[in-house]
Order: sequence, then C-alpha cells, then structure tokens
Amino acid sequence: MISNNRQLEILELLSQKGNVSVEELAEKFKVSKMTIRRDLEKLQENNLLQRTHGGALMNRVLLQEMAYNEKREEHSEIKQCITRKAVSFIENNKILYLDAGTTTFELAQKLPNQGLTVITNDIRVAAHLMLTNNVVIFLGGMIGKETGSVTDVYAQEMLESFNIDLAFLGTSSVDNEMNLCTPDINRMKMKKIAFERATKSILLVDSSKFYSKSLYKILNINDLDVVITDFEQKDLGDFDLKSTEFITVRCKRNEDE
Repeated sequence: MISNNRQLEILELLSQKGNVSVEELAEKFKVSKMTIRRDLEKLQENNLLQRTHGGALMNRVLLQEMAYNEKREEHSEIKQCITRKAVSFIENNKILYLDAGTTTFELAQKLPNQGLTVITNDIRVAAHLMLTNNVVIFLGGMIGKETGSVTDVYAQEMLESFNIDLAFLGTSSVDNEMNLCTPDINRMKMKKIAFERATKSILLVDSSKFYSKSLYKILNINDLDVVITDFEQKDLGDFDLKSTEFITVRCKRNEDE
C-alpha cells in the first residue's frame, strides 16, 4: 500500500522517466536521502519498483508485445549504439543466427555485404539480407502478422538441424533474477534452440527491458557468453555476474542523463 503522496509522485516520475536517483528525488521533494531510501524500500516491498545502486527502476509486468513499428521507434538511438558494438564480434565466413526483433534488424543493416551465412526467423531481416551477397536461410513456418517472424514447430525443427557459430538473441524482458523472458511459448522455444545450437551466444538488450517480467523464462544472463546493453553493470545490484562478458555501451541517452 502506498502510504503518502510523495510515494505516488515518485511512481509518476518513474512512469515518465523509467528510472530515478535518490539524489534527484531528495532534491525534488526537499527531504533527506534516508527518507527517500525508505520510500523506495516501501515501494519495492509492494512490488511497484526495483531498487538499484543509488536509485530505482520501474518494475513492469510485460503481458504482451508492442506493435512492431512502435518497438522499432522506441530507443532507436540506443539500438544503433548496441548493434555497432555487436558488429565487432562478427568474422568472415561465419554462420550467424539473427533472432527476430527490431534490434537484430538494426544489426542486419550493419552486416558486411558478403562472406556470411545468416539464419533468421525474421522476415524483415531476411528480406534486407536477400539484397546482399550473403547466404540467407529463412526458417519455414507460419509468419506472425504482428511480429513478422516464424516460431512454430516447423521453424523449431528446422533450426535444430543447423550448426551456428554466433547467435544474436533478443528478449522481451529481463526479470529481477536476471532471467530473459518472453510472453510467448514458441518464441521461448526458438531462443532456447538457437542458444543450444550456437558456439557463442550474444544478447542485445536495451536498458528499458531490465526489471520487467513476462510469462516464460528463457535463460539466465549467466548462461550467455556476452551481453551488449546500455544498462549499467552496477545496477545489477547483488546479482552475481559470473563468466558472462557484460558490455555497457555509452549511448546518447546515457550522456544526456
């Protein structure tokens, strides 16, 4: 239960910005940092936000995906920054898997014109790469009209037959325990298969996806080889990051805050 108007205003500010710091809240409300910390602890107890080092993030439950065009526009500068870093992991003559999603589509636009074999379940990624000199394999099955991707049993069986050098994965959300999540069971299965078939797996995820939850758990961040994000590692809190390489890229939004 929210106990005062200040806590309501904190939640309203979080809904607008996505994250807040103890320092800015103390200054805004003209109270001590200890008072703000108590407010944030109370709100976290009610599962209304997620505490971070020095502040808090909105804790959202993701039940369904945004429309594709909305997702592509959202955080577009950050996705550009993340995919510029992702390209540095790609070597000539490798077999890549590009997961369905707007961030992987941005990565597809940055790939070399030749020398790669690219497997994908995203029709937009396949259509773009079809115009290059790379080998493109589009997984078969029913195309989802909202997402432009295939995830059914036919696509899953086809994906299981490939050896993949490098899988670039996306996710709908990352929960409080750093599990990748998705609201759809077939998408969960596709991502798991790609991870299992790949020699190396790289997650491309912007900071808005962290501390959100959706129905199906895919993998834990510690299962992956690399994470490329604009999220700060210090905001993982007490989570024990093991052998995963966690790369925080500096994007325009980070510089503006």
